[in-house]
Formats: sequence, C-alpha cells, structure tokens
Amino acid sequence: MNDIKNELQEKIKLYSDKKYFEGYIKNEFLTDDGDADIKITLNNKNELFDKRTRENQLDLNKELYDYIDEKTAMLDNNIQINLHIKSTNISEEDQSIAKHIFKEHYAIELYKVQKQYRIVKNKTIKLVIFGLSMILLYGLIYYWKGSEFFLEVFGFIFSFSLWKAFENIIYTMNDLKYKSEAMAQRLLMEIEFEKE
Repeated sequence: MNDIKNELQEKIKLYSDKKYFEGYIKNEFLTDDGDADIKITLNNKNELFDKRTRENQLDLNKELYDYIDEKTAMLDNNIQINLHIKSTNISEEDQSIAKHIFKEHYAIELYKVQKQYRIVKNKTIKLVIFGLSMILLYGLIYYWKGSEFFLEVFGFIFSFSLWKAFENIIYTMNDLKYKSEAMAQRLLMEIEFEKE
C-alpha cells in the first residue's frame, strides 16, 4: 500500500513541478519567437460552423471555442496566439466570415467581463462608502456614550461592509481582470487557414 502511495506522491510531484509544466508548454505551443501555435484540423466545412445557425446569425461550432479556451488557459496572457486551422474545402469567403466571427465572439466575451468588472467595482465603492459611514456613526455613538446595542450593530455592519469590499478587491476584481486579459489575448489571436 505504501508503494502505491509513494508512487502517487512522486507522480504528483513530477507533474506539479513548475519546470515540467513550462517544458510542456514550450514543447506543446511555443515557437522560437515566443508566440504560441494552436493547431486545429477540420474534416469539412460543417465542423467549422454551428449547423443550427445561418445568415447574419451564423456562428462557429462551440467545440472550437471550447478547444481554444482550454488550450489558451495554460498560457500567460502576454503571449501572442496563432491559430492554425487546417482543412481541405473551406472557401476564402467562409474563411473571412470565420475570422470575423472569431473576433466578434471574443470581443463580446471581453465586453461581458469588462461589464461585470464595472458592476463589481461600483458595488465595492458603495460598500466602502457605506462601511465608512457606519464607522462614523459608530464613533458618534461611542463619543456620546450611546446604547451598547447600537455600538454592536454599527460595529458589525461596518466590519461586514469593509470585509466584503476588500474581498471583492482581492478576489473578484483580480479574477475578472485576469479574465479580461485572457479575452483580449484571444481577441488579438492571429487566425490562419491552411490547406491540407
């Protein structure tokens, strides 16, 4: 039993090692100039576009977005991504449409993340203002030797408000900022179609 446990610990150590991960990324994605190449092979045009969409509501196959998001999630947000799509029968017009849809998709995703960031930022500012006003009320009640009950209530409210504000700043806003950078990276992705 200990042999299995020790072997498992060794594997975890190996695969969670920073050097191993950096080596994997370098071998899998990175080119000599520091860009990242992501390669997709499509058998036909039907794998490119979502068959449920058409005309001005045409969209790409969701599996393409999922694949790109999965691969790019491993990369730093400051690396240029080059997407290479290899297929035999995608016309120039379809290639142009696909490139536009890719850009549009990631522009919309970036807008959604930025909108969410603004909402959280406004909420955080309101929590800080509310928390500081509760500190002021707490101080006034304490100065005039007011009710112990109100001291406890205002003390709890200002602590909770400021705690939530700092939690938003430290966690939520940082996460959204990172997502925003990731979406901008995908928006700036170079897309190239190649014939098989």
